[in-house]
Amino acid sequence: MVLQERKSAMTAISIVNSKMDLRVNSISQAHLNTWDICQRRYKYKFLEELSLPEADLQSKQSLLLGANFHLLMQQREMGLDVMELAESEAKLQSWLNAFATYPPEMIAGDRFCEHRRTLEMPLETFAISNDPNRTQTPLHHIENNDAGQGYFVLTAIYDFLILGDRRAQILDWKTHQRAIAKEKLETSWQTRLYLYLLAQTTDYLPEQLSMTYWFANTATSVVIEYSQNEHDRTDQNLKKILNEISYAQDYLKLAMGSPECKHCEFRDRCDRGDLSNSEFPSNISDIPEVEI
Repeated sequence: MVLQERKSAMTAISIVNSKMDLRVNSISQAHLNTWDICQRRYKYKFLEELSLPEADLQSKQSLLLGANFHLLMQQREMGLDVMELAESEAKLQSWLNAFATYPPEMIAGDRFCEHRRTLEMPLETFAISNDPNRTQTPLHHIENNDAGQGYFVLTAIYDFLILGDRRAQILDWKTHQRAIAKEKLETSWQTRLYLYLLAQTTDYLPEQLSMTYWFANTATSVVIEYSQNEHDRTDQNLKKILNEISYAQDYLKLAMGSPECKHCEFRDRCDRGDLSNSEFPSNISDIPEVEI
C-alpha cells in the first residue's frame, strides 16, 4: 500500500546542515488528541505528513457535507441567501430546518463566524541528566540556529463565537450521526483547548465562559460550563504535553491488540495488519468528522 505526502499548513519541514528538522509550529486540537491516542500516529501524520488516499476516500462524502453545513451556517449569519446551497442536498436542508426549529440557546453580544484565535506557549529547556549546565534542545526546532523558536502556537477556529457584556459563548456545529455524550465532550481536547484559549486571550473569567455543541442530526445541544479549576488543569496538561512533543524521540507504538489500531491508516506501518483488510463503517454518516 502506497503512502503519499500530505502537505499541511500546520507543519514546516526544513533542511539545515544536511539534517531533517521536523517542526510543528501550530498546535490544534487535532495534534493534542492524536498525541493522547498514539505518539507513533502523531509522528506519521504531522511530522512525516503521510496519509492514505484510500482511507481519505471513505469519508469524502461525510466531510463535504459537514464543510457545506458550516459554510451554510456562516452565510446564514451574514444574512446571505442560503436556499440554493441548502436545496443542493437533502441533509443540508434537513439540518437547516432543524436549526430553525430547535436552535441552541444563545447569549446576546457580538457575533463572530469561523473565528481564529492563537496563543504562543513557551517551552521549558530541560537539564540533561543531573548536570544543570547541559541542556537539551527541543527536537522540533533547529539546533543552534536563530530560526529555531522556544514556543508552540496554540490555534483554534471557532464555528461561532459570541462575546457578551459579562459572558462569552462558543458554539460548535456537529454533523455526527448521533450526539456525543457530555462526559466525552468534556474531556476532549476541542473543548479544553477552545475554552482555555478564550480565557487566555480575553478578559473574561473562566466561570464566564461556556461551550455549546449543537448536533444537526438530532437537533440537540450539549452545554459545557468552564471554571478556574478546569482552566488550571488544562494549563498544566498543555504544558506537559507540549514539552513531551517537543522532546520526543521514540514515538512509541501502542500495544498489540489496541482498539485504536483497528481503523488507523498507519496500521500496516506498525505491523498491526493491512488496512485493506480492515472493515470500514458501511454507513458513511457513521464516519466521524475529521478534527481541525
